[in-house]
Amino acid sequence: MQEYLESILNQCLDILESNSGSILLVSNNSREIIVRAARGRKEYSILGKRLRFGEGISGFVAEQRRPLLVEDVSKENFVKDRCRQKDYRTNSFLSVPLIYSGKLLGVINITEKNNEKPFTLKELSFVSAIAMSAAKTIEKNIHCEHLEKQLQCFKDSTAVTKFASSVAHELNNPLDGVMRYTRLCLSCVGDQNDVLREYLLEIQSGLKRMAGIIKSMLAFSFAGDRNHSPLMRQKVDINALLEKVVSFNRNEAYCKNVEIQLRLEKDLPKINDCGLEQVFMNFVKNSLDAIDKDGKIIIKDYRSNGHICIDFIDSGSGVDEELRNKIFEPFFTTKSNGKGLGLAIVKEIIDCYKGKIEMESVSGSGTKFTVKIPSGGLI
Repeated sequence: MQEYLESILNQCLDILESNSGSILLVSNNSREIIVRAARGRKEYSILGKRLRFGEGISGFVAEQRRPLLVEDVSKENFVKDRCRQKDYRTNSFLSVPLIYSGKLLGVINITEKNNEKPFTLKELSFVSAIAMSAAKTIEKNIHCEHLEKQLQCFKDSTAVTKFASSVAHELNNPLDGVMRYTRLCLSCVGDQNDVLREYLLEIQSGLKRMAGIIKSMLAFSFAGDRNHSPLMRQKVDINALLEKVVSFNRNEAYCKNVEIQLRLEKDLPKINDCGLEQVFMNFVKNSLDAIDKDGKIIIKDYRSNGHICIDFIDSGSGVDEELRNKIFEPFFTTKSNGKGLGLAIVKEIIDCYKGKIEMESVSGSGTKFTVKIPSGGLI
């Protein structure tokens, strides 16, 4: 992709006899454009620069989705404030959106003609033609990159799943033996030796935590397997599950002065259970962890476009933008005592339904997760 973008930019600059320009592509969140290729005096300083739609000349063209030719910045009031003339040897430039099948992909900018003359309509038409052809190839490249990432994620997920299952099974049996012998030691000690009993209780507590980690690893390794998963396969009432999960967490919410509101729709259809209680529990616990104290969690379910949707909305600390693509990865965690498997298991379970999870978050202002499950349950 990078080589192709640089090739297109160089082609435009060479034919138009210009020495400065850039190509910006729309970011993953579709709210910004990012400089992906540049040539000129400042090419290294602007690579990776982000502009919001409507910001600067490029942002303006991206927002309007139409080409722009400026022969003289000083005579164009609507762009004069957007363009710093000191950055150019000429006051003329042209900017063209990259659009394919109605989808905005980015913007091509050409500035600073070598002869310092203004750009012409003929030159704008040329760049527009190049942009039309390039957009198709760029869209295919983006699609291929997306498929490659999905394939890599699948390979990584499969490898991690097998590893988690193997390690969990190898540890489970010896750990079970150690726990049984610890219980026997506790029963033999009785109340005769308080110090030894205290040590044994600490050992037992650590073993239980290890057992919890192994249980999570086993759940993760089976979560996407409908035929061999140890999770229950029965019809469940989503409202009843949500009420059960909230009831379980009421005490912690009370201690942190967090209000939990349930807004449940009546007569939702029952669906096959693939571990939904674990899904709901993870989201509620994560919401509680995100709130230090004095907050609110809203949980609501409803039907929408053939799906049952469940929203988990909290007033917590939010999720930093750079972490949003990582939170569902196995073993990724921001918690000091976290195992990093909770949301990975959640994703595997929802994938069983061919459902999806959507997230909206503003750092410092809370997070909203929406789980969408086909109304028919498992497909």
